[in-house]
Amino acid sequence: MPPYAPDHGTTVENALIQALAGFAIVIVPGLDGSGPRHWQSRWELFLRLRGITVHRVQQDDWTRPTYPDWKRQLQQTLHACHQPVILVAHSLGAVLSVRMASEHGLDGVAGAFLVAPADIDHHHGPDSGRITSFGPLPATPLPFPAVLMASQDDEWLSMSRARHLAVQWQATLVNAGAVGHIGNHARVGLWPDGMAALDGLARSLAVQATSPL
Repeated sequence: MPPYAPDHGTTVENALIQALAGFAIVIVPGLDGSGPRHWQSRWELFLRLRGITVHRVQQDDWTRPTYPDWKRQLQQTLHACHQPVILVAHSLGAVLSVRMASEHGLDGVAGAFLVAPADIDHHHGPDSGRITSFGPLPATPLPFPAVLMASQDDEWLSMSRARHLAVQWQATLVNAGAVGHIGNHARVGLWPDGMAALDGLARSLAVQATSPL
C-alpha cells in the first residue's frame, strides 16, 4: 500500500491543531510497536505537518519488553521535551505511562490520553507472558488529568475494567465504540473520534494553565 498522506482537514482536525498549540505530544506505542497505518503513526505525521511538536518513544525491543528498559526510553524522550507534554499512549504504552506516573510523577507531563490500556492483571491471552514485568496496574489517582478511551469489544480490556481503572486513576472514561483493541489492525483511519477526545483533554489543560490559583 502507498504511504498514508493526510488531507487538510475537517473541523475536528483543525480544532485539535488549535488546542495543541503550546504542547508537545509524546507518542507511546505498545507491544510490537505501532505500524504505519496505526492511528498513532497517522497522528504523528498529521500533527508534524501542521507544526505541532511530536516526539515518539523508540524502544530497543518491541517484542520482548521489560519494564526497566521501556521506562528508560520514555524517560529519555521526556527529557528531550521543552514544552508541557501530553502523552498519547496505547495499550502497553499506556500501562508504562501510568505506572511511571504512579512511581515518579513524570515531571513536565501536563496530561495523558490513554487508549486501550492493556489489562495486564486480568488478561490471559497468548501474549500475556510477554508483559508480566509491567504489573501490577496502579490503583491510585494519576498526578495529572487523563482521558481513558476504551473499546466495547477489546480483548485486552473489558469495559467494566475500563470503568474501574478510570475511577482508580481519576481519568475521564470515553467509550470508543466497537473498534477492538484500537491497534495495528483497527480500521479507524485518522480516527476522528479519538482526535475529538484528545481535543477535549487539551482544551481542559489549557484552561487549567490559565486559571488563577
